[in-house]
Amino acid sequence: MENFWAVLKQSLQNMLGKPLWLMMVLSVCLTTLPYAHRTMDDLPVALVDMDHSDASRELARLLDAAPKIAVQHYGELPAAQRDLAWRRLFGIIILPVDFEKRVLRGEAVTIPIFGDATNRMANGQIQQDISATYNELSLRYNQAQLMRAGFSTDQASVLLSPAVAQLTDLFNPGTSFAAIVLPGMVTLILQHSLLLSCTRVNLNLRGGTPRSLRQPASTRFGRYSAQLLIWMVLSMLFYVIWPWLMGYRQTASFFMLMGLVLPFLLAVIALSEFLAELLPSEEAVYLTMTFITLPLFYMAGFTWPPQAMPGWVQALADAIPSTWAIRAVVEMNQMNLPLSAVADHILILFGMAAVYGLLGTLIYQYRNWRWDQTKSW
Repeated sequence: MENFWAVLKQSLQNMLGKPLWLMMVLSVCLTTLPYAHRTMDDLPVALVDMDHSDASRELARLLDAAPKIAVQHYGELPAAQRDLAWRRLFGIIILPVDFEKRVLRGEAVTIPIFGDATNRMANGQIQQDISATYNELSLRYNQAQLMRAGFSTDQASVLLSPAVAQLTDLFNPGTSFAAIVLPGMVTLILQHSLLLSCTRVNLNLRGGTPRSLRQPASTRFGRYSAQLLIWMVLSMLFYVIWPWLMGYRQTASFFMLMGLVLPFLLAVIALSEFLAELLPSEEAVYLTMTFITLPLFYMAGFTWPPQAMPGWVQALADAIPSTWAIRAVVEMNQMNLPLSAVADHILILFGMAAVYGLLGTLIYQYRNWRWDQTKSW
């Protein structure tokens, strides 16, 4: 125990004396700044009105009142197309000639819409608002026609909307898609930094010669405990304080997040132990971490649904701690699920910690055995 406390104290002093992990804090802050606005709204969209009727002007007002759209009026189409090409606009809406007459006659009206397909998220939000606004306008005019034909207000409403839909959020979905992306990015950065730090510490190179194979268990546990303490504090900073500063609604308590963060960090530390036994040098650590960072980002499951991945890719993703941690933290912190509902994710993280720790220990013992065999010769 004396060696454990000595190593823990020395490791903490080294980490606090040279706080290179503060670079990770800066990295998280810079990476998540695009999501500081929390959601997309008032996206500039051009409206080219070729009808200049009461109906077209009413549709323009409804579109401008939509939360995602900020209507900019254009007199001609080429000017709007030029601004769309220069990324000053996210889309173009054209209200055709005789728009009001065709709406009043009950005819189907085609409204040409040009969108910037390079930004699928913004384009999808604009399409939803345009569709909802046009349906609202059509409903108004159709109801007015039915009432002129002798239908009452209730009869017209039942005829136009025979089934009344009511949406009720089962869980808190957060403010937007950014509420899902933010914890995913934070989790991946935490995992990458902890993997790099623990793996590099465990190598313990000495002047370019191979590392000392035999280390007391107390030495290894002391180093890992120091890493665990630092990263627990950083995890609470990024999962609790930073989203609060950015204005994201959170539903998980501090202790609920602690119940998730601890097994996640243990699984990452065990994975680092396993990688450290596989990688022969510090250069191999940096090259490996650089190589796997981008694949882990796309396999984590928050930028692309896991169900759409090939089976073998899902298996690879499920072998990474961040995959399960992202699912759990999003479900607890953004969807209001209790800790018991994500208990299976937490058990998997504990299982990963045990499996990777066992594999790392077996390779460590095998290396010692090979070292002993070499010296005996």
